[in-house]
Amino acid sequence: NEEWSKHIKKSNTERHIKISTERLKKLHEGRRLMLDKKYKKVEEDAEKEFKIYKNNPLFMAGLMLYAGEGDKSSRNLTRLSNSEFYLHIVFIRFSEKFLNIGRDKIKFWVLLYPDHNIQECIEVWSKKTGINILNFNKSQVIMGKSKLRKLQYGVGNSIISSTSLKKKMMKWLELCKLYFK
Repeated sequence: NEEWSKHIKKSNTERHIKISTERLKKLHEGRRLMLDKKYKKVEEDAEKEFKIYKNNPLFMAGLMLYAGEGDKSSRNLTRLSNSEFYLHIVFIRFSEKFLNIGRDKIKFWVLLYPDHNIQECIEVWSKKTGINILNFNKSQVIMGKSKLRKLQYGVGNSIISSTSLKKKMMKWLELCKLYFK
């Protein structure tokens, strides 16, 4: 608690903050360069794969399904929303075959209405899609605008969390647009 000691403590603290800040900037820049290189390779691979897969019906079905019902705004989630079981099944098979991701890596959640039995709906979606109940995220319950013609089992959402796979999917969609011009 001496005056000379407080001055040294303050000086050391300021010096270490500067050193730490510089080190963090270098780490951040290194990570950014590494990820840029990784994502460039993902897009190059996607171009090669598109040429190979473009005539495969499951590949095109999966891409068109994602083009119509998939999330294109998130940078890291490949997410499909629909009330039809068979569309999720097509997307899941597409993901297994062309994105090389197992069902155990696919998450799922259900959008429901207040009069739905949440557990029953989750069990039906799990059985129909083959996604284990342990991979289900919390369901969301919303108030619908109309009491008539509600969806029997809600809206299912298949989710794959991977920036690389999202970049690959978006590159395939871009190439698909060019393919059908």
